Amino acid sequence: MMAEMSKKIMINKALKGPVRRIASEHVMDCYVIWNFAENKEGAKQFLVDYIDNFDEGFKASKYYNFPCFPKTVPDLSQLISNDPTADPPDKYKVLTDVLDWATNIGYPGYCSAGIDEVFNTWVIPTMFAKVAKGDMSPEDSAKAAEAEIKRIFERRKAG
Repeated sequence: MMAEMSKKIMINKALKGPVRRIASEHVMDCYVIWNFAENKEGAKQFLVDYIDNFDEGFKASKYYNFPCFPKTVPDLSQLISNDPTADPPDKYKVLTDVLDWATNIGYPGYCSAGIDEVFNTWVIPTMFAKVAKGDMSPEDSAKAAEAEIKRIFERRKAG
């Protein structure tokens, strides 16, 4: 029954706002090497080798781990337009231009530990949920989210 249902579930591009499409930060990767890493040179070489062979990594991820650098998977559009594991095989064709509208968490700035914590503690979705459920006004919910974000960033500065 699940297999039959999955054939009926389709996806769409991010909705276009007044300026452009922008969404789907979860398909972007960000790699760092911690200052306390024991083998920084080995880690750097691993990342270089991984990116140099990202086409194989993309295929091994079953088309989930999209490239940070589009040229590393030059046939991306063709691959996702005919995914042999999808049903129907062209199910993901709608994503052929995903790298034009997908961006990182923290956009238009950079991702950071603070941004990561805001994202992973659901501050923004919680803000919308409180309004949708009628628990708070849009203004009060936005103020509460702002206060939580400021608290997260202040704590990170102190640490």
